[in-house]
Parts: sequence; structure tokens; C-alpha cells
Amino acid sequence: MTLPKPAASLVERLALAPHQSDVAIILRHAEREEIPAGTFGEEVPLNTRGVTTAEKLGSVLARRGPVSISSSPVWRCVQTAGAILRGGSQTKGTTLDWRLGAPGPFVVNAEASGELFLQVGILDIVRRQLTGTAPPPGMRDTAEGIELLLGLIANDLGQLGRLGIHVTHDSILAVLVAWLYGVPIEATIWPDYLDGLLLWQSEERLNLSWRGLPQATYPIGC
Repeated sequence: MTLPKPAASLVERLALAPHQSDVAIILRHAEREEIPAGTFGEEVPLNTRGVTTAEKLGSVLARRGPVSISSSPVWRCVQTAGAILRGGSQTKGTTLDWRLGAPGPFVVNAEASGELFLQVGILDIVRRQLTGTAPPPGMRDTAEGIELLLGLIANDLGQLGRLGIHVTHDSILAVLVAWLYGVPIEATIWPDYLDGLLLWQSEERLNLSWRGLPQATYPIGC
């Protein structure tokens, strides 16, 4: 089976990181069933193709070595993590973390933010997070949310050759990519299924690799 373009790009870009470097992959979940209109679809599962492609990605990533996985508690993310582990014949389990979703790093009042999401849509919310002077209702300041997310993902990156996968959602990943690159959301590729941002550390900077954008760096602690 051929990997879909986003996952194939992720695997190709993984070669940019020195083999001894720990690499974090912040990954959107695999392909899911349709979300019913007017809902968040938290219980919507992966479809058959999503399960199969996540297993294939897991088998390819395992060639680099053992992986560890954390995931949003939302079911489609948990399924993605399980399929990746299964495809790579990995024996470790999945760690669930709220910073990857439900509620995620940016939400402090799910009722208030959820109502806004349904009213204006994800793209408009993301634009407000990146350009507004105040966070949208029910949401945390974007810089604070990014700090929370990087605390999960980047604080322990070293030079041991480890691979950490963090399964999340498109709205969280889109903000993270645009923020770290310092560009408007329109300058990025919106995260597709199994799209991944790669991070690894060298000296006092994080190296960034995202499909459609050149490799960049971000100062640690900013």
C-alpha cells in the first residue's frame, strides 16, 4: 500500500533530522468518518482507509526504531495511535494527554468556545488566535497555549535517537505550525490526515519541518 501524500512527505522529511537526534512528530489523526453537521463528532471513528494508512505509517516509522506515542483522548486520535503501534509491532501503550485535545491547549471554557466554533467555523477561530489582540471567548491566550503544547512535546528532546509521536487535531496543529513559523495561516498548508510537523533540537533552537514550507528554526524558550 502506498502512503498518502502527507504521510509520505513526513517520512521523507524525517531524513532531515540527524539519526542520533530525538524527533517529535505532531500528527493529525488518520482519515475519519464524516462528522454530523452542527456537532463536534468526538465519537466519530476512523474509517477503514484511516486505520489501514495509520498502520502502514507505523510500519514505516518503526524502521527508525522504537516509538512512543501520546494522543488526544478523542477516539479517532486514540485509534490512530493504536494503529501506528500495531503497524510497527510496537509493544508500548498510548499515553492520553488533554493538551493534544479534549480540551486541548487553547480551550479553558469548552461551552463558550464550542458555541463559537459551531457559529464561525475552525478557520475563522484559528485566524483570530493568530491575529487577535485578545483570545476568542472561552480560549486561552495563544502564546500560553503554545507554551503548554511545547511543554509536552519539546522539553525532553535530546540526542538519543528517540521518536515521539503526538496525535492531535487539525485546529491545534494549524495554530502550532503558523505560530512557530511566524506566518499567517493562509501561508501554510492546512493539516490533512496524517500530516505531521517534525521538531528536533540543535543547540538552543528547535528545527521545524512542515510540508509545503522550508525547514526553519524556532528559539527554545520563546
